[in-house]
Amino acid sequence: MRSRAELKIDAKKKLNAYLKIPILVSIAIILISGLISLLQDEYFTLSTILSFLFTSVAGVYSSMLFLNIAKNDNLDPVEFSWMNVSKEKLLKCLIYSALMYIGTFLITFLSSVVGVIIAALASIFIMILEIYLSFSILAILDTDAPILNAVRISMDLVTGNFFKIIVFGLSFIGWFFLGILTMGIGLVWVFPYFSVSFANYYLELRRNKPMI
Repeated sequence: MRSRAELKIDAKKKLNAYLKIPILVSIAIILISGLISLLQDEYFTLSTILSFLFTSVAGVYSSMLFLNIAKNDNLDPVEFSWMNVSKEKLLKCLIYSALMYIGTFLITFLSSVVGVIIAALASIFIMILEIYLSFSILAILDTDAPILNAVRISMDLVTGNFFKIIVFGLSFIGWFFLGILTMGIGLVWVFPYFSVSFANYYLELRRNKPMI
């Protein structure tokens, strides 16, 4: 299996070969997310709903783009068509996102009612769960697996690699910090770089572990 550094170098190579579309997609996501956040002060409920819907839908299409870029070993020209997602995959991804949102909200709300210690433990549980399910969307987009199968695929890939995945994510903190220091401008490159690298990690784990 390739090292973390090799996966990130490969992601940079594939991303930088055709940077225009990933950058444009990132700019669009950041700008629209910012516009929605402006509604939060006066229209909190509307802003929350719009933010969830936009984040979920944009996440699906951008994940498809970055997954295809990660697969682009021949460095073929990147096209907007690489974002195309079938209605069935989109629906499964949105249902999965909604279930995750509702589940984490209920766990957080119920635990906060019980007490501070339980709330803290619930937060840790949610963080661990999200790591184990972090490849679910990619599994749906890549294999068209049913939601439960995608969850099992993700958990299987993370098993035995839990702390490696945490370290992999933490290795991008410096990049995100630099992106923020540039008034967010640098994030239009950091976000695609992280996303392609993460898709690279998913594909690497798939090659080295049997699929469910």
